Amino acid sequence: MKPAERLNSKSTAAFFAIFSAALAPLFIAACLLAMPAPAAGPQQAQAKAASTSKAISPPVKTNSPAVRSTSPAVKPSVAAAGLAEVATSSRVLKVWQVTQTTNWGKSVVKACAEGIRIEANTGSILVAKAPDWEVVIFRPGQKMASKNSFAKFITKYPHNTRCELFCGIRRNVRIAGAQAVQYVMPINRRLDSSGGFGSTFRSKLETQYVSNMILSVASDSIVLPPKAKEIWRTYFEFSFIEKVPLEYYFELGDGSKRYQFQTVAQNYARVPASEFEHPQGLEYSGEFMQMIFGKKVEDVADILTSP
Repeated sequence: MKPAERLNSKSTAAFFAIFSAALAPLFIAACLLAMPAPAAGPQQAQAKAASTSKAISPPVKTNSPAVRSTSPAVKPSVAAAGLAEVATSSRVLKVWQVTQTTNWGKSVVKACAEGIRIEANTGSILVAKAPDWEVVIFRPGQKMASKNSFAKFITKYPHNTRCELFCGIRRNVRIAGAQAVQYVMPINRRLDSSGGFGSTFRSKLETQYVSNMILSVASDSIVLPPKAKEIWRTYFEFSFIEKVPLEYYFELGDGSKRYQFQTVAQNYARVPASEFEHPQGLEYSGEFMQMIFGKKVEDVADILTSP
């Protein structure tokens, strides 16, 4: 593919980003409202006696003025909202944390049933949260951000297919310790300089021949919401629908490998629920690539078209 064409396809495919919001539980408020009333005890007799004495004795006049409280009443709705905010900030979620490298650099992905977060070493952060999975991509400390619905975001990379339709070799493997399925697609052809793989590899490869293209995805034993998987694979431009991308490389004629996408580490971690939130007061006027690199699309042409 020519540099201009690649830039056009990359930039066209890179403008969309999503985020969603979910209501926090009011567990603390419910606990406060559910506190039991104190049980009756010996004080009842004293209270009854005092009441009887008050009824018999004449009232005592006093010149002391009545004391009125100047504290404003707290509205229940305000109190409940405050408690909900505290509950959200204190929640901790178990996430699958994966470190991956691409032509863009290193990224750390955190995903669970409630959301997904992708932190790029370029300084950008993508967040999306159930139930709407609207995606927001922002750069900490900046007001400019990009936001799109889930439906809009997944059009960023229009190429998609079901892995069930794949007719090549499949292998069960482990990548960085995670269970994965590897798909082997025979290429068996020499690279050329006019297009295809040649435009990408001609300046760096000594062996101008590709034997196989290898693509690996996470096993379905790693359970995540389908929309979280779609955001993940769309962000990194993988074709298999609702599959988590783990690896993508070429086997060359001399047996060496040329990695385009690689998973270097993975583990389960516990993070605050706020990891899937975005800062308040953002201005959604940015483009996808602009938020990824912190530059206008035309200023990252060299990055996108470099071999």
